[in-house]
Amino acid sequence: MGTKSIHSVSFVLVIGVMFTATAAGAIPYDFCQNARPVGDVKDLPYDTNDATFDGPGHCFDTPNLWYRYTAAVTGDVTVSLTRRHAVVDTMLAIYDGIDCYPTFDALIECNDDFGGSFDSQITFKATAGNDYLIEVGSRIDEEAGPGRMTIISDAPPASSNDDCQNAWPIGNVDDLPFDTTDATFDGSGHCMSSPNIWYCYTAPCTGEATISLCGSSFDTILAVYEGCVCYPKQDDLIACNDDACDFQSELTIDVVAGEDYLIEIGGYASETGKGVLSINTDCEAPQKPDLGDAPDSTNNYGMAMTAYSSPATVKANYPTVFNDGTGVGPYGPVHLNSPAAAYLGKKITRETEADSGWDEDGINNIKPQIDSPDNDQGDDGVVVPLNLPDCDWATINYAVTVINPGADLWVNVWCDWNRDGDWDDTPVCPGGPAPEWAVQNQFLFNLPLGLNQITTPAFLSWHPENGPEDIWMRITLSEKPWKGGSNPGEKGNGGSGPLAKYQIGETEDYHFVPDTKPGTDCPLCQDVNGDGVIDMDDLAAFTAEWLANCL
Repeated sequence: MGTKSIHSVSFVLVIGVMFTATAAGAIPYDFCQNARPVGDVKDLPYDTNDATFDGPGHCFDTPNLWYRYTAAVTGDVTVSLTRRHAVVDTMLAIYDGIDCYPTFDALIECNDDFGGSFDSQITFKATAGNDYLIEVGSRIDEEAGPGRMTIISDAPPASSNDDCQNAWPIGNVDDLPFDTTDATFDGSGHCMSSPNIWYCYTAPCTGEATISLCGSSFDTILAVYEGCVCYPKQDDLIACNDDACDFQSELTIDVVAGEDYLIEIGGYASETGKGVLSINTDCEAPQKPDLGDAPDSTNNYGMAMTAYSSPATVKANYPTVFNDGTGVGPYGPVHLNSPAAAYLGKKITRETEADSGWDEDGINNIKPQIDSPDNDQGDDGVVVPLNLPDCDWATINYAVTVINPGADLWVNVWCDWNRDGDWDDTPVCPGGPAPEWAVQNQFLFNLPLGLNQITTPAFLSWHPENGPEDIWMRITLSEKPWKGGSNPGEKGNGGSGPLAKYQIGETEDYHFVPDTKPGTDCPLCQDVNGDGVIDMDDLAAFTAEWLANCL
């Protein structure tokens, strides 16, 4: 599985809570014994700046990295290194076999400057199924640095990638031939159950990767999963496509540099055949303007939308549309994401406005003309339904993808407890108030690159005795705390965004029927001091009680 870092918590007794991120370790393939498996790739990024020297020194003794290449066919294989900085001078060595450390007799070739440049390249004769060590370094220590590696062989890989566990390592490729004719099905069947083959794609940069089977000779199906662990779970599925280009498949997904993505290729029903795979990455972090998709009666069509239809019709006053033409607000939250730095879940889809204009999903987030909300296909940060016990404590688990580490982030959640079509109210439970602004400015910092799983602080839930069972919930990730909205005191202000818009993040709206029975999601979260809020004062009270009774 790809990096799924859980934001860790270190408790400092009675004083406070400090959030820390796990520090990155050494490059694992800095050592020969940990050589990284690799197949034919295009522009696979590497960086020897943080590497150390390891090996016999047959070709060079500078900081180096190791890769293990398994030849898919018999024929010529070309390995080339392209430096990314002018001061870098690459060196490259190829060895027969994968014994560490290789003997001098195993050295196939060593290259410093190919074609009059400071780049390196070696072409050697490979035998299908044999393993080869690739050593990447520099001429002297001071000339270490970042570069890209490309490996090209004479023909497409054999069907060894028929099984998920043997997924073929791959980078960006153009029209790479494949054949599922002799393949068999294996996997969990989340997207297909036909004979399939597997690839493990490592993103060379952060941006958008387009994975295409267009031009294949049969009716294909394509799936992409987070990480390369077999077998992937349903939650790992990023996207699945059947017919994007005639009867062939294509997907565009957000990727993070160095992260792995499992690609599954099969056919419609039980179809098999020959095809071509292309993967191209746009290395510019794309602009991802984002809005919510809860129903909003202050829209550009002047039409009332419905929050709930049973037992009685309730008008929706959730702030979703940013510009309804009046210029007075409340304003729906807009996240410009130019470029994107962090967003909820594994994907985010672009739109220019919630109810009009261009939308990446092909349909506007809300369509007031037909009273249709909840159309944003990028809402995947929270898995619903949730356990929200009536007048009891609850938490919400959610995911955040970080593209540019270091940004300070705030998370806020609103729940329409009293089902009146807005997020402005504060019902009262016997244990204290249950504001519809349920999660208030949860501060996240030092989140590492990639997907992070996070849990909100505990909050009180509330549900009406005779109201609708379903509920509207909003979660917003942004670079600034929520300070009362764009129109404090006005109906529909709860969950609104600033007139100046958010620079980064995402807003996701969810409509579901919660489980209101008491659960065990938060057994340790209790309002120990009885002030209606779970906070550090409760930790202090609990600690004092424990010290008084347990020592």
